[in-house]
Amino acid sequence: MTVTARALFLLLPLLLTACGYSLRGGANLDERFSALQVNVLQPNSELGRQLQNSLQAAGLEFELVTTLAAAEDTLLLMVADEQSVRRPVSINPRARAAQYEIRLAVDFILMDGETTVIPRETLTVERSYLEDIENIAGSREEMEIVTSEMRRDLVNLLIRRLEATEIAS
Repeated sequence: MTVTARALFLLLPLLLTACGYSLRGGANLDERFSALQVNVLQPNSELGRQLQNSLQAAGLEFELVTTLAAAEDTLLLMVADEQSVRRPVSINPRARAAQYEIRLAVDFILMDGETTVIPRETLTVERSYLEDIENIAGSREEMEIVTSEMRRDLVNLLIRRLEATEIAS
């Protein structure tokens, strides 16, 4: 390795941090939000549980609430039910659907008292999977796995959106 290559290799991390690059999850939510109330329409749903787990993993102290108004000096994250759409994309020789596309979406709003920090926003993820008519049980299991991964992706999108939010003090 030449001296120039070594210098470039050592200088690369400095250049990446100078441009604002950081690893995903690098910004802690607990540093950005002093208090957060979370209103999930279905807190015991798979999406609600994954959101709660992700907020805890991010080190954020939050309170699950059923109200639609935030307490003073507290942010309120309102998360609607997930919407799921499944449609056939391709057909097999027997004129049955061979491939399906699944689309999951969730709406959310972030409020600071009466002020809207993030207006109603929809996060969407899409995936497709093949359905094997010879193995219906396996196809159903694959659909459940794909849907679970999509929920995890939706929660990750929501966490990253919160991390990118500028809160006026």
